[in-house]
Amino acid sequence: MNAHEFAAVLKIPVLTAWALAFSMSGPSGNAAWGQDTAGGSGTAATDSESEDASSKQSPPPTLRTLPSISDPLTEEEQKSPLDEYVGPDEIAAKAFAPPPGAKSLSSRNLWVDRKASRVYIDGYVAMNDGPLEMFACPTGTKEHESVVATIAHSAEVHAALLAVGAMPGTTVRFLPRYVPATGQRIRVWVCYRDKQNQFKVVDARNWIRKTGTNDTMSVDWVFAGSGMWKDPSSGREYYRADSGDMICVSNFATAMMDVPVASSAEASELEYSPLTKAIPERGTPVRLVLMPIPLPTDENNGKTEEVAKPTEDILPANEAAKKK
Repeated sequence: MNAHEFAAVLKIPVLTAWALAFSMSGPSGNAAWGQDTAGGSGTAATDSESEDASSKQSPPPTLRTLPSISDPLTEEEQKSPLDEYVGPDEIAAKAFAPPPGAKSLSSRNLWVDRKASRVYIDGYVAMNDGPLEMFACPTGTKEHESVVATIAHSAEVHAALLAVGAMPGTTVRFLPRYVPATGQRIRVWVCYRDKQNQFKVVDARNWIRKTGTNDTMSVDWVFAGSGMWKDPSSGREYYRADSGDMICVSNFATAMMDVPVASSAEASELEYSPLTKAIPERGTPVRLVLMPIPLPTDENNGKTEEVAKPTEDILPANEAAKKK
């Protein structure tokens, strides 16, 4: 039986018949037309078919046997590309040694120096060009709209600010009228090393510009304090800013730190944008230094004292990580 006859019997296209026959072929590659490899069984060939057979065309190659899905994977096949991936948060967590004189407040790279009234937070540059609602957020939350992603959670940073004496205030209110966030002002510094391993320190506001201009942000952040939310089904309480609203440049009623001026979160009306040319490339490890700005007192005649810019000693290299 040839391919045409095989197709006619099964009422299928000739090419389909060929494919089906090849899938049924034996180790020799002979198509399963009903004859064995010796040609001794099956329908007798006609004269014309004998003449065709005399040309002795080469049979199609035997199809390669594919491995069974139940075959065990080799050790090399078991290695996933994800096993070798190291995220920017992991790199940032090992980039620097702890700041001298500071006490660890969390296993997530968070320290406090009560004597110097400083909070240290490690993280990395998450975004340097795009819509901006936060300056900093915890990793795994709002990195797509934040300049920096921190390893520590917002609730932990809140506790750290309290530990160095910062005074929380109130979050923004929108109804019945707009009331800006309040709280002690907090200066935010960004410390990092450039590609030449040179120490850099910059006021975080200089990485943010007024949308449509190159004017950098002038207002300081205030420690608004966010708040707690209770899940009615479980009764469990959550710190609201842990969802991403750590250091905001758009007003949110959930903000841990906010700007004390009207700043919309509407995409078409964003007050601030990243100053892209000033921000290093994404993934760059950074150490944020949060410093409460002293409140005016009678002793300083009601004047606000300036806070000292951090120096290179607060950013020691992690020599232990380099040896690994």
